[in-house]
Amino acid sequence: MDSKDLIKAAILAALYLFVGPLLGLLIANRPKFQRVAFAAMCFMTISGLLGPGEWGFTLLDEPDYRGHARGFHFYFNEVFAIALLVASKMDRKGAQKWFIPGLIFYLFYLGCSLLSIMNAPQPHYSWMSAFKCFKVILIFLASAVFLRGEGEVEFLLKTMSYTVGWETFVVLKEKYINKIYQVWGTFEHQNSLSMYAGMIGMVLLAAGAGPKRKGSNLFIFGYICCAVIVQGSLSRAGLVIFALFSVVTLFFSFVDKFTKRRLVVTGCLALVALIGVGWTAKTIIKRFNDTGNTESKQTRIDLNIASRQMLHDYPTGIGWNNFALTINSPWHYGDVIDATSRRHNEIVDKKHRKGIVESLYYLLLSETGYPGYVSFLLFIAYFMFLNLKAMWSFRTHFFGAVSIGILCGCGANYLQSLFERVLTQPRNMMLWMILLGITAKFELWRRQKSKQQKTRSSTAQSVRSQAAPQSETGIHA
Repeated sequence: MDSKDLIKAAILAALYLFVGPLLGLLIANRPKFQRVAFAAMCFMTISGLLGPGEWGFTLLDEPDYRGHARGFHFYFNEVFAIALLVASKMDRKGAQKWFIPGLIFYLFYLGCSLLSIMNAPQPHYSWMSAFKCFKVILIFLASAVFLRGEGEVEFLLKTMSYTVGWETFVVLKEKYINKIYQVWGTFEHQNSLSMYAGMIGMVLLAAGAGPKRKGSNLFIFGYICCAVIVQGSLSRAGLVIFALFSVVTLFFSFVDKFTKRRLVVTGCLALVALIGVGWTAKTIIKRFNDTGNTESKQTRIDLNIASRQMLHDYPTGIGWNNFALTINSPWHYGDVIDATSRRHNEIVDKKHRKGIVESLYYLLLSETGYPGYVSFLLFIAYFMFLNLKAMWSFRTHFFGAVSIGILCGCGANYLQSLFERVLTQPRNMMLWMILLGITAKFELWRRQKSKQQKTRSSTAQSVRSQAAPQSETGIHA
């Protein structure tokens, strides 16, 4: 560890061990201050103010490595998450539980993925990825403990509406002032930007079209901002999936309850979409006809073939975060890409470092094998099931509408992950964990509601039994 890393480590130790906990003590039992801390945590899920940034430090950084973790990353919004967790334990009304629904599934997934370290050519790369994925639990737990009722859920969605509003400003600046063809906003890549907007966009759409509230129109504005962001990114998968899941979200909303507001929202958004598509049609058509599309498609196919070869050789994974290493010489897995280059009469440079597979699922299969892949599917399936239960339990209610949005937002995320691996990137992971934190809290409230209903039913039955004639109760004098 060099002198720069030592200075960073000292600063991080102060932030995580002292500033975070102390801030938690200061905001304990102060809901307004907790809202400020939570808003800061959510806003900082984007990477910067006017362009890509870190808002954090990385120890043992390896910037030339092309894996999905290039060091041990720390992000400053995690300090706010620590503060919220500490504050939750100091609450006079009762400490919040940290062991919430779904946490055990996530830890199981991490454990299964880490089994691949026994095959990893460079184990420390695996520890980098494990550290990143474990640390995001702070965001997951902080989101769940912050929510205490409808007010906090509405505040969260307002915060995210303002966040995507700011991101839209950056996107429009890059597109029309900087004249950038595919904008990336404050993110690492346009695909990351697109998936982020798609995830939260469905939640804002469902909540805005749901039961009328003070912030309903703001949520619709946030959704429109997400649509502008996706169009600006010109991610082909993002454009199609955003449009598809917008329709799916509205469909589930009407199934939940057919209302005049939902009808008006659908009509207005359809009109806005027609105008928007007409305005940007040439750019979108150009993007789908880019000359590089065929080459990109072939590279994806070759990388998928390499992934299957790794899985065949190592069923428990070739090593978490080691794909970027083993796809290159002296390993043979990148030969399929070189063979394609030779067929096109291109010069093969063995020193050129190849990238990693685009599909999240192929990445999981090759790096973490069947254990990591299957445990990941179990994890996401469990939370989708929780959302379905919340949709039913809170139907026609604000929480039911939000659950529809999370189900569709995560569904869009998982579908796009067939083509993009950006869920491995910290910003998208953070937003994902916030949505899963909401889902976990809804499940706790659903259980509480079910328990109360059973108690009331049991009490009513007991009262009826006591008021009934003795011959009916089976009790005789």
